[in-house]
Amino acid sequence: MERHSVEPFGQFVGTYKGLNEIQHGGADAGYRSFLTRFPDEKFSVIVLSNSAEFNPGGIAHKIVDIYLKDRIVAEPKKEIKKEEKANEPISVDQNILGTYVGDYELQPGFIISITENNGQLSGQATGQPAFMLIPSTTTEFKIQGVEATIEFVPDGGDKVKLIKLHQGGQTMDAPRIKEFDKAGVNLSNYTGSYYSEELSTTYELVVVNGKLMAKHNRLSDFALNPVKEDVFSSDAWFFGQIEFIKDNNNAITGYKVSNGRVRKLYFKKLN
Repeated sequence: MERHSVEPFGQFVGTYKGLNEIQHGGADAGYRSFLTRFPDEKFSVIVLSNSAEFNPGGIAHKIVDIYLKDRIVAEPKKEIKKEEKANEPISVDQNILGTYVGDYELQPGFIISITENNGQLSGQATGQPAFMLIPSTTTEFKIQGVEATIEFVPDGGDKVKLIKLHQGGQTMDAPRIKEFDKAGVNLSNYTGSYYSEELSTTYELVVVNGKLMAKHNRLSDFALNPVKEDVFSSDAWFFGQIEFIKDNNNAITGYKVSNGRVRKLYFKKLN
């Protein structure tokens, strides 16, 4: 399914099966929600749930498929090669799998890491357990245990630079993160106390056993992991991406935190 969207002011604006769509989902603790609007058709769907396993976006789009069936654009059927039929096992050359290995950023600080071991691809998203990837074609892999697929988009180069996550009737792009020497990062440069005036709270960053750890008086410690120069991801979902800020003398003055719900929340370095 082809779907494109951007997110201004917290809403995703794009298309769904040829129709203009404005939508957004919500999640907290065991609650899940989804609102989608089709302004041209004057049609909206709201789905609420108190189950953490529920997929409100998928259900909402199934409802859309029913009520707007006469207006949606049918998806072109893909040609399925004999060796790629769903009922037949798919074998992907290990050299091809090697081009898929890497880190891909789905949202600021939300990284999907793809690894390969003896011809088997695995993935792991920030703050989540690892999952197996089962090939359905040479470029599309099902996420084991989840109704979602990851599509590797070839670009003619040595390594794939983009993956697409298909889940709940939506397609989200995740570009590859440029590789750099994580082992060469001097973690002690980032230690200190950081204060957010907006939250009236302070986090202490310290190095423990070779890892940069965030400490807070009301939370368990969590690790910050380097992904780019002066940019870290976190084991805690609410600290998705941490981008450190430097002055003209290359001294760190603070950092900005972003995740799926927050963009560039500023913390000033105190010491």
